[in-house]
Amino acid sequence: MSLAICIHGEHGTGKSWLASTAPAYRLVLDSEGGSRFAPGAKCYWKPATGEAPPTPGQGRATPNGEVQELDWHTCIVQVTDSNDMQQALTWLESGKHPFRSVIVDSLTEMQKRIIDRVAGTNQPTYQDWGEILRVTEDLVRRLRDLMWNPRLPLECIVIIAMTHKRDNKYRPFVKGQLELTLPGLVDVVGYLYNSVSTDGVIVRNLLIAPLGDFDAKDRTDLLTKTFGSTIVEPNLEVMNTIINS
Repeated sequence: MSLAICIHGEHGTGKSWLASTAPAYRLVLDSEGGSRFAPGAKCYWKPATGEAPPTPGQGRATPNGEVQELDWHTCIVQVTDSNDMQQALTWLESGKHPFRSVIVDSLTEMQKRIIDRVAGTNQPTYQDWGEILRVTEDLVRRLRDLMWNPRLPLECIVIIAMTHKRDNKYRPFVKGQLELTLPGLVDVVGYLYNSVSTDGVIVRNLLIAPLGDFDAKDRTDLLTKTFGSTIVEPNLEVMNTIINS
């Protein structure tokens, strides 16, 4: 059984860190540049050039093209244009890759890339917004559908988003109708926040129940039964194991 999760939260709460706990080998579609600080060995891939995904033990060790043998667990695609993500999705749909997980970091920034492609530096028109919203939702649906890919289903789909408050509720920050439909496209919506323990240690917390003013849910019900409304120091590989136990 696969897990599709949307993680939203404020800057600096550890969303990219949490995504790095997804089952390896993992692919990060990085439009923010934060994945280079994630723990563990990494390689880089440029699908827009037509190159195939790297295989374990090989790949570009640096974004500028340095190639060496390395034992990576995270492969990063630096998304500077929405075409980068489209090309990566085409490879994922083909099943010709080594990945068990895919991470979008972040959907908030990815949608801005789509706006740039459609409208450039101009204010988007009504027609532009129609295209922007269709393209963004299509990307999310294609990601979600990778769980059921007949060639090679992925085990974990992770969508990261910033948080904003709308209608008195903190929600994943995307524009248009997708803000309301996104929670229905994934199994879990988690609000990530930090607290401080009695000895001064920062603790990461993932709210997965719709409490207070925060958009959160657990369609699986298994995670809520195991952890309660909040998962302390969450780990996606552990969560994936629980829903498959």
